[in-house]
Amino acid sequence: MVTQGRPSTRRPLVLVIGGLDPSGAGLQADIETCFALGCHALPIATGLTIQNTRGLQRVIPASDADLLEQIESLLADVGPVAACKIGMLPSEAAASALGKAISNLPPTVPVILDPVMTASAGGTLMQASLQDCLPLELLARTTLIKPNLREARRLTGADTAEDAGARLSGDAPLPPYALVTGGDAPEKGQVRHLLYRKGQRCAEFSSPHVDGLFHGTGCTLSSAIAAGCARGIPLESAVGMALDYTWGGVRNAFPIGGAQAIPDRRWFWQGEYP
Repeated sequence: MVTQGRPSTRRPLVLVIGGLDPSGAGLQADIETCFALGCHALPIATGLTIQNTRGLQRVIPASDADLLEQIESLLADVGPVAACKIGMLPSEAAASALGKAISNLPPTVPVILDPVMTASAGGTLMQASLQDCLPLELLARTTLIKPNLREARRLTGADTAEDAGARLSGDAPLPPYALVTGGDAPEKGQVRHLLYRKGQRCAEFSSPHVDGLFHGTGCTLSSAIAAGCARGIPLESAVGMALDYTWGGVRNAFPIGGAQAIPDRRWFWQGEYP
């Protein structure tokens, strides 16, 4: 049983669940983003990845028992969690275990699910059977699911972002919100992001496409949404804030290796970016 411990903290706590990526995505992106947006990240590792900016070589999954032990030990001690973000799910066992674990979080805690299937530089992060069918217990506790267009098509079988977003959101056990991002499919120099609430499109966002190859943009975005919610920003507004924040990071990305650049996540949210 997951319990909540001491009730006070100065920075909102965000439970971030995902893979450890030594090249700058995954949990590192989550921690940096939460810190920049005034929150404290509580990282839970679903697995280790052997990768760099050029590509993914291997994933070493954590066992479902280890995942649960990490969460239970942590939440028995720290103050209340204000939001939760889930990233890399390497196996069905991990997804099922996390579905059970987060079901014990208070119902007011928003859960942001980023169903990342492949590394941005190539390589599979999610078991193929999960790509076809995420566990209902996980979806039922998710507030917003955030696939890119390719992932949304794989999850739903839909041909368009519009159909995929409508199919991904709805009444329980579906998440109420779905954000289909368009960074993998820019149109005429613009990137469109579609937000759905219970099967109906409720907002559309766009930003200029930034040329280049980037690592960890999806992790940055989903963690920024979670951090915004943790700070008390309503979810739909948190999505807009997080998209602005991520675009600013991509626009100022910096290289660390021979391929993809890393978004600059140093921003503190003040409503504007340089």
